[in-house]
Amino acid sequence: MKKTIWAIIIILMIAVAGVVFYVFNNLDAIVKAAIEEYGSEAVNTSVQVEEVGIWLTEGTAVIKGLSVANPDGFSLPQAFFLGEMAVALDLEKTDKQMIAIDVINIVAPQVFYEINAQRQGSLNVLKDNLGMGGGAADAPADGGTPAASETAPVKLDIARFEFRDASLHAKVVPLQDKTYDLKLPALVLTDLRGTPEQISRQVLDRLIDHAKNEIRKQGLDKELAEIKAKAQQRIDEEKAKLEQQADERIEEEKQKAEDKLKNLLGR
Repeated sequence: MKKTIWAIIIILMIAVAGVVFYVFNNLDAIVKAAIEEYGSEAVNTSVQVEEVGIWLTEGTAVIKGLSVANPDGFSLPQAFFLGEMAVALDLEKTDKQMIAIDVINIVAPQVFYEINAQRQGSLNVLKDNLGMGGGAADAPADGGTPAASETAPVKLDIARFEFRDASLHAKVVPLQDKTYDLKLPALVLTDLRGTPEQISRQVLDRLIDHAKNEIRKQGLDKELAEIKAKAQQRIDEEKAKLEQQADERIEEEKQKAEDKLKNLLGR
């Protein structure tokens, strides 16, 4: 009997060791699959990742080639393309209920912002989708008590979030598909706390404000200045024509006066 118990214990230990070995050796692929599955579910559109690298002993991670597709109703294929996102974890503060992050650093991302014919903004729709696809904790359909994982979702505590050197590719359909290629100012946020959905909404709110301001300042305002400049050019051209016509008329009248005077003097 004792031999049987020990045999079972040894088999279980081997099985657990095998699972741990598998997880640690496949952690990058597991996290990559999780980002794509739960990210797509959260924003109700496709989320793809090219590569994930995690170094638990150092508390660092790198996510490469993360792309978020635009929702239905928009012609631009993507909403975001993040070339590389570096994450530094605070392992001492991290537990089952909270993931503590020292910094998330995103350099040279590409943002695609479209305003469609219905005057909806693509990033606004993504923000509204957050939490609607099952990413947020909802009450059970039977009205019972939610599971522990639902009542206490994992939260994030991000000390610093940096979004730098971003390119903005904007399309405004109501303005005859007018497009803009602009640069976004750096977005730096500190002390972000909440669920992934809550923090994503905060970041998107600021990003949408930045995008609108840049389109207005460097896009629409520039276009308005060009229109004013063209109008002023037309005014100047018309003014020059009138002045020329006036000068020609003056010369004609002067010549007529001289001719009349010559006739009177018999010359």
